[in-house]
Amino acid sequence: MGNWNNIEDDIVTDIAVQLLILEGVPSLAFVYYLLHKKQMYLLEKGIEEKDDKKVRSERRIINGLFLTLAGASMILAPSFAAVADIESQLSFELLLASLVVICAGMAMLVGEGLIKYRANLVKEREGLIELK
Repeated sequence: MGNWNNIEDDIVTDIAVQLLILEGVPSLAFVYYLLHKKQMYLLEKGIEEKDDKKVRSERRIINGLFLTLAGASMILAPSFAAVADIESQLSFELLLASLVVICAGMAMLVGEGLIKYRANLVKEREGLIELK
């Protein structure tokens, strides 16, 4: 019987991961579908959508924050389940997947910071060249 409880814990943890995947992937696909429809509509109307650096920068920051928070919530999901009297444990697979998602989000945030830092350096160099 003791072994059966471990199997139940693995099943509950696996179900949590499966729910994240089953709900997250279609939601992400739907968002990309809507973005694609928007772009096609603008092309049909002949409206040029400018590739604004500020919009891309905001999108990178938002995606980075989303991934970081999603990874953190995956790690904290068993604790949230305990509040609802659901017994679950943080499995190694869930921890590994969560760390990958957190690292992807942090990489996006750090990358955006580096892009902004480099842009500021280029502006400063151009200002110094003009002074010569």
